Amino acid sequence: MRYILFVKESCTYCTMAVQLLEEKNLSYKSIAFEPDQETVLQEVKEAYAWNTVPMIFYRNGNLIKFVGGYTDLLKEIENE
Repeated sequence: MRYILFVKESCTYCTMAVQLLEEKNLSYKSIAFEPDQETVLQEVKEAYAWNTVPMIFYRNGNLIKFVGGYTDLLKEIENE
């Protein structure tokens, strides 16, 4: 898995991020937070000082880099 996405099912940008990765044939793991997991999602957001979903990470071996959201993913893929 190359990308890790924290998403919510009702999020349009989350859906667009998954579709983009599928179109580019890039490997990813999508972790969907359910409504009753809002506290956990809020903790993850606070840990990265990020207010929205998706939260996208890039994994290279044991190194994991926080990419950002959907528009940040677009820029990341363009720079590959």
